[in-house]
Amino acid sequence: MLVRFLGFSVEAPKSITLDEVMTTLAQQATNYQSFDEAGRFLFVDTQSDSEYYLGLIVTVKSQRTFCELREAGSSFKVQVNKLDRNSNIMEFNFFIINKMSGVGLYQHYHQSCSIGQGMNLIKKRFNDLKSQKRDAKRDELIANGKAADKAEKEAKKQFNGYFKWQILVRKDKLASVLNELERIKALEVDLSYLEPDSKEFGQLSGFVRKQRRRFSFGKKVSPSSLIDPIVSAVNKSNTDSGRVFGVDEDGLDRIIKIQNNPDNFGEYDYDEVAAHINDLDVSDFKISWIIKSLRDVCENHKAIFKAKIR
Repeated sequence: MLVRFLGFSVEAPKSITLDEVMTTLAQQATNYQSFDEAGRFLFVDTQSDSEYYLGLIVTVKSQRTFCELREAGSSFKVQVNKLDRNSNIMEFNFFIINKMSGVGLYQHYHQSCSIGQGMNLIKKRFNDLKSQKRDAKRDELIANGKAADKAEKEAKKQFNGYFKWQILVRKDKLASVLNELERIKALEVDLSYLEPDSKEFGQLSGFVRKQRRRFSFGKKVSPSSLIDPIVSAVNKSNTDSGRVFGVDEDGLDRIIKIQNNPDNFGEYDYDEVAAHINDLDVSDFKISWIIKSLRDVCENHKAIFKAKIR
């Protein structure tokens, strides 16, 4: 089984910054309050590294037994083992995010917490913060004499926007990534010229730096019928920038960023990686071999991880 380092980027509005969200998550993690319904702990460190937010998602499994296959002469036998009282089967996913650019790396292996599920944990905290800020602002305005409906409207206007994320995918890997989606909503590409059929805007052709085109697809259109046309269109358009919007198998929205940079920044054997974190105290995850490896990759690709992804 392979462990992969996947590139991604995140974005938050000015009214509720990424730093504020991550700082709140860091405070939660120290109190073990971030245990969600899927049995996941989210640990975040914002202080140890001046350039990166550091994170770890631990998924705790409820099963108390596991099976192994043992040789028995010319055959095999199934051996069922039971965990001791203080032990649990777990999965691990480390990640880092550049504080300035919002571009990061996520460590993943088959059946562990997907990058979509991981980003959804951060998104939940963002939404909680937005609700808290809106409620506090509304109450403040009402206390100062403003009508309740107007206070509600003003509070929503002040604290608006969404937490967004996208995975970085190279053109030649696009088909395999799209094949994982349950639904494809739209394709968006950036072109460095004005297309000939844009007659109404012909007078602007000499001034255009970039043209963005979006193609939306119906809910009943199957992903399998769209994959080949999308890949073909992207390859023929000569664009080096684009996005595919879809929904994954968990029902979560996915944004896939198409680019010429690597989408897979490293592959390792699971047993090798697991050996590096043996006896790791999760409260000290920031000093783990995986975090160091993720950071090294980012530093070796500064043009990607220290630049804003648009």
